[in-house]
Amino acid sequence: MRLARSIILILAAGGAVLAPLCALGHGSEFLSAKLTLLPDAEVLLEVTADYGSNPMISDEAAAREALADPVRVRQKNVLVPLGTASISRRQKWDENAPSVYPTSDEGDDGGHSLLTAAWRWRSTEPEVVFEMPQDKIHNVLLWTLDAEHPNAEPKWMILQAGDRSRAIPIQLPPWWRDWRVGAAGAGGVVLIGGYAARRRKRARCMGAGAARCD
Repeated sequence: MRLARSIILILAAGGAVLAPLCALGHGSEFLSAKLTLLPDAEVLLEVTADYGSNPMISDEAAAREALADPVRVRQKNVLVPLGTASISRRQKWDENAPSVYPTSDEGDDGGHSLLTAAWRWRSTEPEVVFEMPQDKIHNVLLWTLDAEHPNAEPKWMILQAGDRSRAIPIQLPPWWRDWRVGAAGAGGVVLIGGYAARRRKRARCMGAGAARCD
């Protein structure tokens, strides 16, 4: 099952190359960004740095610096910083993480030096888009966990400096979905009503003669 997740389509100069995910390097070389989609448009982003195995992150202080502004949220044409995070220490990678991260069922007994920054907010948009600022040196492995379907395979992507994620749909609350459907329906009624009114006016004009059609 995890082997199936270890296949990635790498888009490179000259064409597409099919290669195992492990060819991109060990998971500790990336910042692991776990995006959990919660009910009622809530979003939880947990970004983890490994300061025990990542050669670019020498200690906890360097990990905190890397997690200070790892990615930003794109709103319209503006990149919005995530703001203040809650920080926690961990020793094990998430059991649902992509296959570059070792798990207990693969013999990993923990003991890692991990630092996690977490942000939680309610989205005002039906989708969320992340983008890496141009000056970032730490690549991010962004992966998504659907809280309503926790056993589903996580969707993931690699973000480098300047990269933008795909638009990720959030879990809209029922009233939001109903409002969007109602608004779309109302718009359709207005369009249909306007079209019918124009047809009736045109029919009257044709019956009364060209002089009455102005």
